[in-house]
Parts: sequence; structure tokens; C-alpha cells
Amino acid sequence: MTDIDVKKLVDYVDRMPGFSPAVLKIISLSNDMRSTPNDLVNAVSMDAVLTAKILRLVNSAYFGPGKNIASLNRAVIMLGLNTIKNIALSVSVASAINIRSDFEWFSNDEYWEHCLGCALASRMIAKAVGVGPLETEEYFVAGLLHDIGKAVFIQRFRGDCKEIYNPDFKPETPRYNLELERFGLSHATLGGMIAQRWKFPDSLSSAIESHHTPLEGPEEHRKRALVVHVANLVSHHLKIGIQTSLNLDIIDDEVWTALNLDQDKVLSQVSGLEEAVENAKAFLQKVD
Repeated sequence: MTDIDVKKLVDYVDRMPGFSPAVLKIISLSNDMRSTPNDLVNAVSMDAVLTAKILRLVNSAYFGPGKNIASLNRAVIMLGLNTIKNIALSVSVASAINIRSDFEWFSNDEYWEHCLGCALASRMIAKAVGVGPLETEEYFVAGLLHDIGKAVFIQRFRGDCKEIYNPDFKPETPRYNLELERFGLSHATLGGMIAQRWKFPDSLSSAIESHHTPLEGPEEHRKRALVVHVANLVSHHLKIGIQTSLNLDIIDDEVWTALNLDQDKVLSQVSGLEEAVENAKAFLQKVD
């Protein structure tokens, strides 16, 4: 891909449907450590559809049975400011990014199911490496949004993507290397560009950009990139959503060392992932 083509791709990202004022405010609050629960409630309340999505989600099986939360204020009290901010960001992006139904190799539902598997695995693995409960939801969001660049590639270069995402096309070559050959950048790099242009927190943008090359990302955000990297491969290994046959032996020894984990520990930690994905599908459902 030439510099001109890259510029066209960036222009395409800029022309994508923008977020609502409520979502833009939530992103701003995500970057502001001084934000309060009242700030968040006021921002979410600006968008009736987003409000409905959040309330349905917090009352879903994902957060356990017996919930009866009827207001945003109650949701923030029950689940905490950080969790509600991350839910709002997650469901907003999931609503904005879609793969049209005529793509040959996986549907929009399969794409997002894989991302959901990565998100849940990211949270499970984050707990295993000592990440505190307030921060694990941010690992979830990084896992959920790690492949946004892939969806944009498919929207913009559908013909090329039908070839390079064909599992029988150069099967021994990782798809992100085929993207580099064809487009001059990978979906991870593109996803990082999108996240930066949408003013996501730096920790989230970095995890998205580095999820295939976690040892090369900024050191201050490396643990998140490492966790999402492993979680992504676990989701593929278990064939959650996108049906990719993948062996976890491809994970670099340096990655295991950096996380102080091994394959057996990770697979034990993500036990029950498939059921967790089923319970969390409320993240992906539309509100009529």
C-alpha cells in the first residue's frame, strides 16, 4: 500500500459514522481520573438507546441472576464507575462496527463472538497475573475491541480481504503478515490508529495496536498487550466465533516468561470460557 492509499484509509476512518455526543463524553470521562459517578450518569442519560443497552446488560446473566437495576444511578452504585464506563464504551463501539453479511469467511456475529471470547479470556488471564478487580474490566474492553482494524479492512477492501482471510490461502502465513504484504500495515496497526483518532485512552490504543506484537509495545502498557495477545490466541484455539484452527505452541516463550504463565495454567484459568461467552452475548444484542 502506498502512502496515498494509507491516507485514503485514514480518510475513510474519519468518514465513519461518528459517536453520539453521549459516547464522546464517556470517552472523555474515561481519560479523566477526576470524573465522578454523577458525570457518567449525566453523559449516558443523553443517549436513550445507550441507556437501554446498559440497563439490559447489567440485568443480564452476564452479571449474575437476581439483578433488578432500573436506573443508571443504581447501576453505578452496584457495579462501580469504572465498570459502567467500560460497558458504555464497549457497547457503543460494538454498535458502530459491523461486517456486512456478504463476507465469505465469517459473519458479523462470528466476528464479535470471537472478540467477546478474547475479552472474557483477557479478564480471566488478567486475574491470573495479579491485575486488581478495578482494572480487569479495562482488559475486557481491550480484548473486545482488539480487532476493530480487521472490520474496517473488510469494509474498505472487501475483495482483498476475501482472499487473504481465506483459510486455504497461504495457510502457514499469519493473516496479519498477509495484511502487511497487501496493505502495508496490519489490522492491529490500523486498529491502534482508529483508537487514537477516536481518542481512546492510551492504554487501550496501545493494547489494540500491539496485540500481535506485545513485546514491542510501550513498556507501561505491555502487560495489557501481552494478556490480550494470549487471550486472542486462546479464543482462536477454542474456535470461539471465527473458526480458526490454531495451536497455542506458537506463543513465544518470552511471552510466557513475561506473564509468569504457561499454556496449561492459561487453559485452566479460562475453563468455562464458552459458557461465559453465551452469558455475555447481551453485549452484542441490539435494542429495538
